[in-house]
Amino acid sequence: MSMLKFLFKKKKPSLEKEDGSPKTSGELIAEVTDGANLVDGKQTWEIAEDSKHDIEAMKRCCDAELKTMDKSGLVPAPYYFERVAILSRKAKNYKQEVFYCEQYIEKVEAFYSKVGSESVADVRKGPRYQAIVKRLPKARELYAKQCT
Repeated sequence: MSMLKFLFKKKKPSLEKEDGSPKTSGELIAEVTDGANLVDGKQTWEIAEDSKHDIEAMKRCCDAELKTMDKSGLVPAPYYFERVAILSRKAKNYKQEVFYCEQYIEKVEAFYSKVGSESVADVRKGPRYQAIVKRLPKARELYAKQCT
């Protein structure tokens, strides 16, 4: 099954705006997910650069990415989860860092268990996913030390 068929099996959007111009991929995703990928009325990628140091905004992006996965079958982007992990470590909130790393890894593994990796790009092979996996043991260690 192609990625587009999988993505649009729930709701097939129009590929063009009312004026006849093509919709962006973000507009299509927002339409298919009924806005699940929106944070404060913007798509997650629009928030990424301006709010990358705002942990609350990045956490809302994580939530939106997970909602998008549930509604449209798109794997959540690792960027927001990595940012939350980085910002959590800077704040010495190791419990939160562990939670977001574990949550992302768990959700991604569940996603690929369900849909496979033949018809979609496998984010597990990418550097951001690998960075999340790599930082988890250290985050657990720091959290354990903090609790003693």
